[in-house]
Amino acid sequence: MTVVVGHNGTKESTMSRYSKILLSAAMLIYIGSLLTLLKMMRIIDNQEVGDHIMSPEKIKDKMTNTAKPPKDLGQPTSTTKTKQYTELATAIAAKWNLTTPNAIDLLVHQFEKTNDYDPEHDFFHFHHLYKSGGTSISNFMDKTVGLRKVGKYWEGILPGSYESGDFDHDEALKDINKRLAEGTKREDLPYRASYAHTGLRPVYGPRRTKTAKFFQEQMPNKRLRAITMLREPTDFRASNHAMIMCGLNAEIQKFNQQRARKGLEHVCSPKDGLNVSALVDIKTQNLIDKCQSGAKVNAQQKQQCEDHANGVDIFEHCRSPSHLLAHYQYDKHYRSMFKGLMGRYHRRQEFGGTAYVGMSFGYERAEDSKGYSVENVEEYTLQDLGGLDLTISGAGDGGPPEPDFIWFGITERMKESTVLFYYYFRAKPLEKIPQHRIQDCHPTESVGWTSEHREIVKQKEPADYAVWRAANAILDVRMAKMKMEIQARLDAGVSKETLYYVDWDTLEAL
Repeated sequence: MTVVVGHNGTKESTMSRYSKILLSAAMLIYIGSLLTLLKMMRIIDNQEVGDHIMSPEKIKDKMTNTAKPPKDLGQPTSTTKTKQYTELATAIAAKWNLTTPNAIDLLVHQFEKTNDYDPEHDFFHFHHLYKSGGTSISNFMDKTVGLRKVGKYWEGILPGSYESGDFDHDEALKDINKRLAEGTKREDLPYRASYAHTGLRPVYGPRRTKTAKFFQEQMPNKRLRAITMLREPTDFRASNHAMIMCGLNAEIQKFNQQRARKGLEHVCSPKDGLNVSALVDIKTQNLIDKCQSGAKVNAQQKQQCEDHANGVDIFEHCRSPSHLLAHYQYDKHYRSMFKGLMGRYHRRQEFGGTAYVGMSFGYERAEDSKGYSVENVEEYTLQDLGGLDLTISGAGDGGPPEPDFIWFGITERMKESTVLFYYYFRAKPLEKIPQHRIQDCHPTESVGWTSEHREIVKQKEPADYAVWRAANAILDVRMAKMKMEIQARLDAGVSKETLYYVDWDTLEAL
């Protein structure tokens, strides 16, 4: 208890009844505030984002509305809802350490955004970035928006879609022409979606993609839209390094098969005795033996054998994460890997880079582009990936709008992503989510990626991490809003059976 000194200099050891009442009221208000905060944090799923997180108070002070508001955001909500959205948006922005000045406003607009998907008039394309969980999502699309399967094709999926390949325009055109010849009107073609490693954007402007031109010519009555997947940037690189660049997953699998034949257990980590560098030595020797035997080799392999003869460690970048991060191959292939996601990182960067990425990526550093800043990347991601700004165009300011992102998922948050997919596309939940190419040994563990390596990637790739943080913030908003909408419908007397597109089991587990 605080001691109060009176005017006469004597110490009062007791409080007046009026002071006690005021103190009790203050305590009740404080407890109520804590309960509200706990309820908010239950809505916002608990994701780890890093060591340094700004408090909601600091981030709200920092974010004065200095940036231009996005356009075409729909009608404002009631004052009560706006206040609730602002409180949640402030907590989410702080959680993901967003520093762009209008992050809170953009997250509030994300709460206010309505889902306007129209299966009769919309066609969406899934751009599958390598090693992001896209094969599973492609199969997921087959079984949800794919309608019924007729022969080898799902009726709602445009033929030419490949779960792990480029889009085949000739195959698609063949099926379209077949249906037209059989009497189907062009506006009645059944296709709702497509998927491939091939990107769609930009649809307009000098770098318009072949796929964009094809879709617009063959389905002129459809509104083109986009979906995609992204992955935590270090894990994204680790998976690409282990499977695509170096083929380490296959070498580790063969090694464990040999151990199994000897009655030994699988090992998936250097601390358990897995020596990736030794496996690289075997991989190198196998290639040299192939070259010396006179067997057919491609141009790259021939060059590698010549380099080895001149004393070059041809797979040095495959030996460990440390070797990769210090090697020129990293700068050649693994800089700014999210360029293919939206086609650019910020408004002043030129569109491009989504059409045929291939397995090597090879983008220029976003950090070297004119107009780059972490804040600008965050803002652009919240607006573009968040589907808020419908004025973005590959033809420049004032041009026709690019397909908006109606949905995206995050590999590490697959359950939340699929729950939102069902909800957004009004699809009946599957009994089991398709899972493909899940490795027995996770590449971050088997190749020896550590927290120190992750910190190096964070330092090298601030643009990719800005995209990833902003994307997670959007996903938090969408999950919170979906839960609110479902609860409101239940409170209004709507039955669970009517909400057939809600994955109740997964929501309960989450």
